Amino acid sequence: MPDRDIAESNGNYKGLLIQYCQERGMNHPRFTETQHGTADAPSWKVTVEYGDRVHETMYPIPGAKKEAHQFAAKEILESINENRERLLTGEENTDDNSIPESLEEQPIESTNVPLSLFTSALTVANERLGSSQPSRYRSITDVEYSQKLAQLTIQIVTDLVKAADKSNIEFPDA
Repeated sequence: MPDRDIAESNGNYKGLLIQYCQERGMNHPRFTETQHGTADAPSWKVTVEYGDRVHETMYPIPGAKKEAHQFAAKEILESINENRERLLTGEENTDDNSIPESLEEQPIESTNVPLSLFTSALTVANERLGSSQPSRYRSITDVEYSQKLAQLTIQIVTDLVKAADKSNIEFPDA
């Protein structure tokens, strides 16, 4: 759950998804549904639009429309959680293009960059790690957090240097 554990949600996944969107400056998620089955035994295929994404349940959810909305919101929040875990562990093959590749398997080249670029990358990395799952980071050691912070900072700097190279931008002497 973004910034909360799914177990703490009391089943109000739709409310948590709305909160997630609000905290990130997105419009409220828009739920639409298509009824399947009979009137006395309906099931609902739910489509949710949030931010620049669209999520659709794989199959119709039996029961009340309200429960189908909750189910769809729970799927989205679980997916967000999985992507965050991949971000923090450096795994590849995620649905989110902002997830970095693992640095442990890549050689790190020495690059001279301005200190201000590095400190900005460090600030961004710290913000991403701190806001992604604060409750989980309370339980890891300072060493583990520092390692994750270093990995993410290096990845951000590396990505910026590659983008600058593609655009023929040179950094002043560091």
